[in-house]
Amino acid sequence: MNVSLTLIIANKNYSSWSMRSWVLMHARGIPFAERMLKFESTEWDEQIGTLSPSGLVPALWEGEPGAGFVTYDTLAIAERLHELFPEHGIWPREASARARARSLAAEMHSGFGAMRDAMPMNIRGRYPGKGMNDSVARNIARISAIWAEAKRPFLFGDFCAADAFYAPVATRFITYGVELRGPAKAYQRALLDSPPVQAWSAAASKETEFVAADEPYASERKRA
Repeated sequence: MNVSLTLIIANKNYSSWSMRSWVLMHARGIPFAERMLKFESTEWDEQIGTLSPSGLVPALWEGEPGAGFVTYDTLAIAERLHELFPEHGIWPREASARARARSLAAEMHSGFGAMRDAMPMNIRGRYPGKGMNDSVARNIARISAIWAEAKRPFLFGDFCAADAFYAPVATRFITYGVELRGPAKAYQRALLDSPPVQAWSAAASKETEFVAADEPYASERKRA
């Protein structure tokens, strides 16, 4: 591919959807530049409308950001990458495995709302026990069942888009003290130990911005 790629992302500590595209591209060896617009910043207010038609992140630009061709939404980006780099293993090679991987990614994309609402991604944070309720517990049970079926080390052997979709959940379970067992725990560990997730998490831990909407369990003193 002769056109350069730029991925528009937001804060690494908070933006789970940005994380999904970023770790996928790193894991599959796709070169790209990143451009961060931090939540609640002047840059966000001034540029997000130009850089993402939906006003959300991530957005993937082919060519000059704001002037080239853009694909937005994490699932759409995964499919675009599959078209642009068919030999890079965005999805599994075998047809039925590929269909299953797409189903699991779509389930993450459209489901698990209770967990996402009650346990927003916050890689720096540590809030064990917070956010748990019956609906969240059901979400966690389903995720654990999916992870328990991993082919090792990842869901379909090699890291693919389906794994990228669940990577932020692995960090959430650390933040909120969710304990897994057996194969599900082993899969979580594989995600957390993968170089792209390690790199993203290391950068997230160095960020200092505080976004109140993503910090429901922070102290009132810190919110002030």
